[in-house]
Amino acid sequence: MNKVWTALAILVGLACAVMAFMVIKRPPMRPGEGFPNKSHKTFDEEITEMGEIDPKLMICREAARFPTGIAKLTGVAAGPDDRIYAVGDKSLVVLTPEGVVSNRVDLGGSPMCVAVGPDSTVYVGMMDHVEVMDAQGVKKASWPALGKTGWITSIAASDTLVYVADFGEKRVVKYDKGGKVLGHIGPEGMDKGRYELPSPNFDVAVDASGSAWVVETGKHVISNIRDDGSVATSWGHYGPKGALDGFSGCCNPTHIAIRHDGSFVTSEKGLVRVKIHSLSGELVGVVAKSSDFKKEIHGLDLAVDSKDRILVLDPETGTVRVYVLKS
Repeated sequence: MNKVWTALAILVGLACAVMAFMVIKRPPMRPGEGFPNKSHKTFDEEITEMGEIDPKLMICREAARFPTGIAKLTGVAAGPDDRIYAVGDKSLVVLTPEGVVSNRVDLGGSPMCVAVGPDSTVYVGMMDHVEVMDAQGVKKASWPALGKTGWITSIAASDTLVYVADFGEKRVVKYDKGGKVLGHIGPEGMDKGRYELPSPNFDVAVDASGSAWVVETGKHVISNIRDDGSVATSWGHYGPKGALDGFSGCCNPTHIAIRHDGSFVTSEKGLVRVKIHSLSGELVGVVAKSSDFKKEIHGLDLAVDSKDRILVLDPETGTVRVYVLKS
């Protein structure tokens, strides 16, 4: 019996040696060869293919492109009078609704984001604190720093409250208009929990009623937050292989803005695109597709003015792109 097992072992060893020799001696595969069902597309080709959009779903057109004079844009907002505010490169730039630069303010530091309240008060998020200005950019106040972990990525303002997304603590800080901290919003309610945020893309916005919406990018979810910090409603899901109705990648959407009918404008990184979703999250259509921007671009901050023009920040060109519905 031992001789039989020995013979079998020798045969198996010889078979393995032959297979290894065939693999080593096999010439390199030519284009088009390979194992069945294996893709030979490059990453860029796959992204391009996923980014292809049915023309019927392209519901917006680019109506204008406003130069800001800022090489590295980080945030955009629209005032109640449709003035446009853009930040980046230690500066705040104010543009008329027609895109003419009317003022440039030196901030003395690197701004991360900007928001404008219904009373035209301007809130600029620096890395760890908020600078408050009037509509012309004249400084009114500087709020206390959030601390060593402070990392502000977004601001939203209602008539009475200001919401600051702090990626450092992965929570939203709730202020009154005077800069007093009223509490922190986490995924389990006020002062509890931390949002799932794989990368520093953490956005907050307010709707026409002043209600706050928070983006939890790690779960691809956008949630409406009650005054006590609990979730009133939420929507959003992961969309594999570039599915338009969901959000792709590890952490999307990166930015949101809310139109006057309650629908959402969203932007994504990785597979870059800007879309409109209904109040309950259904896809309405596409504003801009991947091929409209440089590959690997990110930081497409969004704003909506009183005419529902969609403002898309383009850090690559240093411009604010203006989109309107085709109809």
